Amino acid sequence: MCINALWLRLHQALKQLQEELLLQSQQGMLTPEGKASLHDEEIVDIANIMVARIAGGAWAAMDEWGTGSMMENVTNPAFDAYRNSKAWNPARHDTKIRSRPDTPGQVDIFGNPVKGRGKGGVDLEQSGYDPQPPSHAMETAAKWMKNGRMREVLQMVINTFPFGSFVIVDGR
Repeated sequence: MCINALWLRLHQALKQLQEELLLQSQQGMLTPEGKASLHDEEIVDIANIMVARIAGGAWAAMDEWGTGSMMENVTNPAFDAYRNSKAWNPARHDTKIRSRPDTPGQVDIFGNPVKGRGKGGVDLEQSGYDPQPPSHAMETAAKWMKNGRMREVLQMVINTFPFGSFVIVDGR
């Protein structure tokens, strides 16, 4: 019973931390679309290890890592996969926002089919398509968790858990 009660308290604490991570990440997002794209996922217990995550779609990724010529491509762990995917504009030789060529089978970052014109490759940032700097909102929130907040919450659970309630003294 002690283990079950402690597990429940730890699960509740992890849910609290997950909500804080989500709110901190949303607060740091630079776009309403990025903020709306973030959500919490179900807490899972894998081999007695609890895992809590937040996730987001393409809007959150663009907010986190930036777009166009301001896109962070050096430290972004998903950049190479994106660049090698069908979503990458084949006429894009750098990170600038560029027009797409008229070739079949292309999709945008959301997976929607797109059609280009001509050879593509025209710098659209010169035509009013503004690049966006990265917010690094999720990265910043995760560092805040790692640098003390997570330990603080878990320590509070351990310090306030009624271990004594589970000790039985038979008087011998």
